[in-house]
Amino acid sequence: MTARRQTRKPSRVDDWVALRIAVPVELTESVANFLLERGATAVVIEDGEAAAATIESALPAGDVGACRAALGRWLASLVELEPRARDIRVATEPAADVDWAVVWRRHHRPIAIGDRLLIAPPWDVPAAADRKVLVIEPATAFGTGQHATTRACLEAIEKAVARGGIRSVLDVGTGSGILAIAAARFGVGRVVALDVDPRVLPAARANLLRNGAERVLLVAGRAAALRASFDLVVANLFADEIVADAPALARVVAPRGRLVLSGLTATQVSRVTAAWPGWNVVETRVDEEWRTLALERASC
Repeated sequence: MTARRQTRKPSRVDDWVALRIAVPVELTESVANFLLERGATAVVIEDGEAAAATIESALPAGDVGACRAALGRWLASLVELEPRARDIRVATEPAADVDWAVVWRRHHRPIAIGDRLLIAPPWDVPAAADRKVLVIEPATAFGTGQHATTRACLEAIEKAVARGGIRSVLDVGTGSGILAIAAARFGVGRVVALDVDPRVLPAARANLLRNGAERVLLVAGRAAALRASFDLVVANLFADEIVADAPALARVVAPRGRLVLSGLTATQVSRVTAAWPGWNVVETRVDEEWRTLALERASC
């Protein structure tokens, strides 16, 4: 049995609900990592039959609905890559009487990403003179560095800033704020963090303050409402959202800017790139089953 963990400290057991997810054994890591990025307090993978396993994840009772909805959308996208995702079943039950705080602190560790970043929880912040340490409080907003798409976006931001010319960044679907924080810590002067769900903004704001990124502008809404343009736009979203928002996202990228799209499976890449006629894919990052694309206008 493998234990993993996350998010805010529990008060009473009654405040928590357990998700029990029956999953093909080959998909356990992907599902577990998704839950961790959504702020699951603990994920326990139990060996089941040879071809199946059970994942248990504890969440604050008030967050279960949003997490299940996000999980459902993510699994729908995963089916395109792995048809066995259709067999995944999710149920809820009262959480076990466990000290979840001890579980998440014991198993959540700092993560080195790219050449210059280290993502750490507030209770385990190491000295790392050769890296920029981002302190992220695990919470229900997506973005802790556990998921492949978050790691790829952080690496893409680091590389783009190192190339030069990045004076402004837009983080679409900011969640925990981790991508916006990274951009600010890399010295980008103007950073805007955008999310359609206003419920994630308090957690994102707390992370911004914790990391000295107070100058980041945190906004609830969609890219279509923005009237500015940015040298780098990063959107770590579901494929359907990326396609639906393609005109708005294209409009907010500066004429010689770069767009980074993540949250895509291999089978979704062609459908997503078709939404950007006149753009070239200049880089593709592959991490597990996920793809992260960097696009620039063909005229550039």
